Order: sequence, then structure tokens, then C-alpha cells
Amino acid sequence: MTIKEEQNLSAIMSAMNDNNIIEFIYNEKKRIVEPFLVGELYNKYQNHLEEGTYALRAWFIEGYSSEKIDLKKGDRWRIYELDKMSDLIILNQSFLKMRPFYNPNDTSFKRINMRMEG
Repeated sequence: MTIKEEQNLSAIMSAMNDNNIIEFIYNEKKRIVEPFLVGELYNKYQNHLEEGTYALRAWFIEGYSSEKIDLKKGDRWRIYELDKMSDLIILNQSFLKMRPFYNPNDTSFKRINMRMEG
């Protein structure tokens, strides 16, 4: 894990502890999200001993999205890789602990560092 990933992981976990929304730049565009789960992504091309990409599973609120939103219930779930995030800020705004189709045992992740319990 890089220093940048460690810093983002620490900030995200702090935000999750307090149910706070976060804002960050991802691929040069601003995102505002509710962080629900953070950990190491599963990659079918790696063995279980290799370190993978650390990422956040979040509910998209505002900012840039390459996918259309609100076409169907639950389509605001996004995965953001921690090493592609910059300028992460914990906002003084809290969120609910439940969103449609949230899975605390997300199978996209091989290791989960922290998750919101529904």
C-alpha cells in the first residue's frame, strides 16, 4: 500500500466512524459520496498472497459520474480506487447508514478493512 493509499484509507475510515460524507478529486473530477466499505479489491488474476488495489465502495451523491444516475433503484453505487483519489476532505455532513442494495459482504473485495453495518 502506498503512502497516498494509507492517507486516504485513514481519512475514509475516520469519516465512516462518524458517518460523514467525503469529497475528493477522482480522475480530475470532483466527487461527493457516502463511504460504506473500504478494502482490497479482488482480482481474479492474482493469488491471495499478492497485494491488490485498495478501493472504496460508496454511494454517489454529487459531482461527476461517467454513468447515468437514478435510472433504477440502487444505481448510485460506485467503486473508487484509493490511489486515484486526491484532495480528500471529510465534510461536516452526516449520512444514513442504509442505501438500497448495500452489501456489507461485497464480493468485489477480497479483504475488507472497514464497513458500515446496515
